[in-house]
Amino acid sequence: MGIDRKAEQATRTMLGHAIRHELDDLAAQMRTAGEETLPRILGLCALASAYVAVDVSGRWPTDADLHELAKRAARSATKLDITEQEIHDYLSRIALGPEKLDDVFPEQAIVPVPLYATANLLLAFSPSEKHWWEYLDQIWDAAETADRTPLATLPALILRARKHPVQVPEP
Repeated sequence: MGIDRKAEQATRTMLGHAIRHELDDLAAQMRTAGEETLPRILGLCALASAYVAVDVSGRWPTDADLHELAKRAARSATKLDITEQEIHDYLSRIALGPEKLDDVFPEQAIVPVPLYATANLLLAFSPSEKHWWEYLDQIWDAAETADRTPLATLPALILRARKHPVQVPEP
């Protein structure tokens, strides 16, 4: 399937505007994205937010993990108009959950919440040696690799992630 490059570029541009608190530019980008691209942008935000939550937690996040992530993300330097509760609801119910945006948030929040939550999560949790857009590159690359990887390899990946190499004693 892969990541749609048009949607990926628009997502990156919108997240940049959100992170820099360029809200007029963000609103203009949202208007020009179009009805066809906007759902894919929101899907990429959900993917990135879910990835950050799993990456930072080191496992499938618990509700306590999500509360802590939301608390830290809400304090992000973006100064975006999003609450800790909105970030938590977005993570638990949309990005990592089964619900749809319009079932959880009012119509006027359907686009800003995913963008603001994702921007705050990227800014708050990007590894210190990476800029947020490099972390986003890592997320997109990992998602594309996962799409190409058969699920039958999952046990081996879990073992690789969890188990230290066996040290064989020398004779």
